[in-house]
Amino acid sequence: MSKVLLDVKNLKLYFRTRLGPVQAVDDVSFQLREGRTLAVVGESGCGKTSLAKAILRLLPRNIHTYSGSIVFDGVDIMKFDDERFRQEIRWTKIAMVPQASMNSLNPVLRIEDQLAEPLLIHEKLTRQQAAARVAEVFKIVGLPTDFLSRYPFELSGGMRQRATIAMALASNPKLVVLDEPSSALDLLTQANLMNVLKKIKQETNTTFILITHDIGTASELADEVAVMYAGEMIEYASAEYFYTDAHHPYSQKLMASVPTLREDKELGFIPGQPPSLIKPPTGCRFAARCERRFEKCSEHPNITHMGDGSTVQCWLHDKTGEVKHA
Repeated sequence: MSKVLLDVKNLKLYFRTRLGPVQAVDDVSFQLREGRTLAVVGESGCGKTSLAKAILRLLPRNIHTYSGSIVFDGVDIMKFDDERFRQEIRWTKIAMVPQASMNSLNPVLRIEDQLAEPLLIHEKLTRQQAAARVAEVFKIVGLPTDFLSRYPFELSGGMRQRATIAMALASNPKLVVLDEPSSALDLLTQANLMNVLKKIKQETNTTFILITHDIGTASELADEVAVMYAGEMIEYASAEYFYTDAHHPYSQKLMASVPTLREDKELGFIPGQPPSLIKPPTGCRFAARCERRFEKCSEHPNITHMGDGSTVQCWLHDKTGEVKHA
């Protein structure tokens, strides 16, 4: 079994607002092993992107709370000051492909210059060395090297997405965070992109965190699945068990909303809307939308370790709860 590359414990990220702190990431804990892919799924606004920004310390100015432990490759990087984190961790060891990354490329700079910049700054490579590395990662993502001399507007949406992935891979990071990498692409381009990512994973043993609201797309790459809801990680399971037997009622609702090719089923939906992260409920945050809620749900649920190795935050599965099946 591969070693634990990322160990997150009790991570909190709150944003300061005039109405009170927004609890975007609230007491999240999980582990990710080297060479594995974790898919973080959930509705918009549940804290997926905030979790990624907390790990990479890409923080806005209105921070209210930023605490917990992030042990990366055996080192607690939360103890690093901002300058050390920037020089030793961000981009060189942990890289990110941001949401709407197709629009993150500078339109007036050639692709090669943009990909080479982090190599020149962080790794102090010469222009010739940087050019060789950029050409190498371009081949890895399946783009012709002659496209390096082009500007972003000369590439299609899928090509620009691959270029931003190449930029993230250029410094050989151990962990790459992909934030909604396929959300703006058509279905065929999404499928091609997933094939590229699977090839990269196999050939380079890169560890990925894939943030997405598309559970079907996540199944192509995921080894583990984490479900976020209202700032909390309410379920963490291997993809093998999650896609066949999700435990949390919210996870089951998400799976029921995914169409299948081999089964004629009525698609499910989740009534209501997520709670405010400024003043979330004191008990189970999903209770108001849950068809299986009962009296115990007015209390905040414990994290239960299931027999299949997954964890779930729900009173229906807690050994100290009064009811197992409602």
